[in-house]
Amino acid sequence: MASVPHIEGFTARALEERDVPALQTLFDEDPEYFELNGRAFPVEEVRDALPPGRTAGDKFLFVLERNGRAEGMIDFIRDYPEPHIWHLGFIFLSKAARGGGAGRRCLRALFHWVRAQGGTVIRLGVVEPNAKARHLYATEGFEFEAVREVDPAAKRLRRTLVLRRTL
Repeated sequence: MASVPHIEGFTARALEERDVPALQTLFDEDPEYFELNGRAFPVEEVRDALPPGRTAGDKFLFVLERNGRAEGMIDFIRDYPEPHIWHLGFIFLSKAARGGGAGRRCLRALFHWVRAQGGTVIRLGVVEPNAKARHLYATEGFEFEAVREVDPAAKRLRRTLVLRRTL
């Protein structure tokens, strides 16, 4: 597996099965985040989700820790939807970890890390109601690519903006 990103203020490491309960507790403590996304979902769903044509070897899951405690999770898919594009499937910081530029530090570290892995673009989806995340992504150079409409069959309950940033 590739190295892990260095994110100021956190220790990042590969997700292990033993991390699932602590991360699920963080998810459960933040119903507002999941309301924005239209539904709550378990850590296992993020862990196991793969887009068409991708394998577990294309997926990178990281736990973000502070003071020995899980404070967040990052999910990346390499070469999706095409070579050299890395899809940021999920980035989550606990309520306690948010603020003070933590999200911005995460993104900037991920820019460097993905570039070091040979990626040239980061792509992501953000639900339209998540104004704070949309602002962060806009101020970090992400540009609009497309809209994904509500699709309950795809478990997408909110209109989603697809954004991309060239590295």
